[in-house]
Amino acid sequence: MDDGISKILKECVNQEKMADVELIVGKDEVKFHAHKFILALVSPFWKNKLYSEGWEKHEMKGKITIKLPKLDPKLFGMFLEFAYTRNVTMKNNVVFELWKVADQYGVPQLKQYCADLFEKTLDSTNCINFYEFGVIAEIDEWRVCAMEYIKGNTKQVLSNVECFVGVKEETIQSILDIEKLYSTEINILKALVRWGEDKKEKEFPKDEKVTLKSLLKNFIPQIRLDLMSFTDLDYIKETQIYEPNDLLQIAVELANNFKLNIKPLTRAGPQIQNLKVLLLGGARRGQARLDHLKGTIMSGGIEMVDIIDICATTPHFDKLNEYDTIVLRSRNGGNLLNNVQLGNDLARYVEGGKGLTVIAINTLIDSDSYRIKGRIVDEDFIPLAVADRIQQDQRELGEIHLPEHPIMEGVESFKVKDYAHLVGTHDINGGTKIASWNNGYPLITEKKRDESCGTVVCLNFHPMSTAMTNDCGKAWLQETDGEKIIANSIQYVGMKIYQN
Repeated sequence: MDDGISKILKECVNQEKMADVELIVGKDEVKFHAHKFILALVSPFWKNKLYSEGWEKHEMKGKITIKLPKLDPKLFGMFLEFAYTRNVTMKNNVVFELWKVADQYGVPQLKQYCADLFEKTLDSTNCINFYEFGVIAEIDEWRVCAMEYIKGNTKQVLSNVECFVGVKEETIQSILDIEKLYSTEINILKALVRWGEDKKEKEFPKDEKVTLKSLLKNFIPQIRLDLMSFTDLDYIKETQIYEPNDLLQIAVELANNFKLNIKPLTRAGPQIQNLKVLLLGGARRGQARLDHLKGTIMSGGIEMVDIIDICATTPHFDKLNEYDTIVLRSRNGGNLLNNVQLGNDLARYVEGGKGLTVIAINTLIDSDSYRIKGRIVDEDFIPLAVADRIQQDQRELGEIHLPEHPIMEGVESFKVKDYAHLVGTHDINGGTKIASWNNGYPLITEKKRDESCGTVVCLNFHPMSTAMTNDCGKAWLQETDGEKIIANSIQYVGMKIYQN
């Protein structure tokens, strides 16, 4: 919208002068003033309402007055602001409600505005609410994005008292159904107990027949006691949700594990102790795609994964060096803040003996704005050259050149939904090809410049899976082994520091 026109329209928001519609909103009858043609232009609902024959006759007598007793005045004020300015001032705690108003009035631009804000504000305090709203409103994108966040940040979500209590049983079941849920089992149990205690206090405070055990009866069989540690036994007993005989059996099993020094696992697999991973990057459509990639990484059992948006900031070498390994995934459509400095510091990082996993798509695409530059590229640290992006239909895993390689462990298939986005070159800068696409282009490569350097692995495919969205043709199919390839790669280069 032209800045001059935008300024004029902004000054017209809720101004009585020259307005031809008066709206009385809410039980307190808050008055709003608007222009009939503005409401009609932005909303088919209001166009039909205001330009019907009945209202046109009413308008002959003066200003139209409409009552909306069931609508929140604050929400209507936000809708009105958007109608005039295509912008709105709001907090994330009303995104759901404003989206409903936009849906009721048929305003797709406002619905998209809410969706964009949703992705920017998604965190451990609101992700479950967003998920439940996505289910109720049948917004698959919100539901999937929220669940991907939960998967990638399970520890924080379950530890957030306000976030987890009060949720629906169906939502809890959906979380427990995640195939590779990353959380210690004791944290899952503690979250369930908090949920049950809150439900008991709020809904059944005086009903002695309703106990914590009865409230959790559907979830207790799903708790993996074999994944707990001997030190968790006291808490398990305190919950009083297990029978004495069951407790005895649990105690014996956990004691044996303790004697054998068997460390507790997560449902995602064994934890890699002390391995800190830094994910550098961004995604054009927001934080959700980074959270999706983070969840994929954590599914391999890696406990500590931090994210830095390299379009907003450029971490210096000292910050990078705090981590055992780094994943680099550039941002399509978003300029890197300082791609040369970052490339120089990453080269220094690898020279120090630490490993790097590079997601090639966008990171190595021949673009001045969002590809990585500096020494990491100029001195051929990465086992794939910079080139144009190409699109190839119906692509899948082709020849496996090193079938015994650790990255290929458990990998049986890999396939994209409709088409592959990849860096279109066969030049791997003197590296080693581990696997190829079925058209011969490199799929997985690695390189170690010399014995003192860390290993760099390059993955030449888009990291998003159909678990994130089923509408994107370039996503790899969730039922294939893209998750294993990514997790194995990061573990492979990350564990080199301990092997050395």
